[in-house]
Amino acid sequence: MRVLHLVWRNIWYKPLRSIFNILLISISVALIIILLLINKQFGNHLGKESEGIDLILCAKGSPLQSVLCNIFQIDAPTGNIPIDQVKVFLNPSHPLIQKAIPFALGDSYRNNRIVGTTLDYFEWKKIDCQEGKLFSKNSELVIGAELAHKENISIGSVLTSNHGLIDLEGEMTHQHELTVIGILKKQNSIDDHLIFSPISTYWEAHESDHDHKDLDSDSSLHHQHSVLTNEELLLYPDHEITSVLIQFKGTNVQTLNFGRKINENSKIMAVNPPIEISRLYELTHSASNLLFWIAIILGIMSLFALIINLIQTMEERKFELAIMRISGASRLLIFIILILEALFICLIGFIIAFTLGHGILHIASTFFNLGNQYGIFGLVFYNDEFLLLILVLLCGVISAFIPGVRVFRQDIAETIKRN
Repeated sequence: MRVLHLVWRNIWYKPLRSIFNILLISISVALIIILLLINKQFGNHLGKESEGIDLILCAKGSPLQSVLCNIFQIDAPTGNIPIDQVKVFLNPSHPLIQKAIPFALGDSYRNNRIVGTTLDYFEWKKIDCQEGKLFSKNSELVIGAELAHKENISIGSVLTSNHGLIDLEGEMTHQHELTVIGILKKQNSIDDHLIFSPISTYWEAHESDHDHKDLDSDSSLHHQHSVLTNEELLLYPDHEITSVLIQFKGTNVQTLNFGRKINENSKIMAVNPPIEISRLYELTHSASNLLFWIAIILGIMSLFALIINLIQTMEERKFELAIMRISGASRLLIFIILILEALFICLIGFIIAFTLGHGILHIASTFFNLGNQYGIFGLVFYNDEFLLLILVLLCGVISAFIPGVRVFRQDIAETIKRN
């Protein structure tokens, strides 16, 4: 215990110098922790949200925009497409397609997206309600758990949607009211922050707003009493949807060429999510690599600063160390004291960096909605952080090696004679 007390006293013998070293270590390690958390979570988020989606069929435009909009819900749609153009893919008897999930996008409630779809979506994602039930007729809504909590929405709440993805203070508000009948179980995914409605709800909202002619009596009656299935959507070839998410039954030559043939021979666009997600990851990875190397440079600077600090401290305390040697302290003990000083400084720096890294990312996730859009949270921990701690402490041992060698070579008699 006396050795540890001596080490602690030595660290704060020159407080400004020690604080500078601790800050350098903290900043570099905190930046590495933030990058680690972002890369891990963002990569997991990309994989989780796109799992099971082999192809996206949508209006022609930017493929990356289509992926961001239809999978991650963070961009605008590329446009709408008539059902007549995708009717063959909505057919349940298609030989290659296991699941076809239609989407109608473009409306929102208080800047929260409303997704028009079918009940197949919930079966495909294996999502059930924690309160209420899934929609069973037109003008009913099902809402994600996080969104319900954030907006204080409960079963029976009546909402009015906005045309567009941004709330323009009532300028584009639809006239008809929508009733919340279900709140989904928390999934820790984008679904927690979305509102779901039948596709027919989208149609009626826009037809009533733009004075389109009413649906025929059979259609109106159908909309009032049930939710359209893929087969029933085929009865309305002139109506529009935003996209269709495709999952194949298996992988073969036909499925590999499926998207290319659609792009070459039809008016719609087929997007391969894994390809676009790889491009997206490359774009973000370049920026994270730059920050990573900045953190490495700061880390190297902190390592050299720590070495210089320990050498200067040893030079200033040469006489004191010589007295300790005469009093019976061995070279090994003094070397251990130097190592412990470096380890203490590195440990304090890591603790501060750990707190800063997670704290800053938690605040950023809360205020900039990183959790909802990108799956990035601050209060998530990985085993790699433990490895980072070991690396930081190892750097501390390395920084103490050069001053330690000088301790072993110190001439006690010459030091005492000079002083």
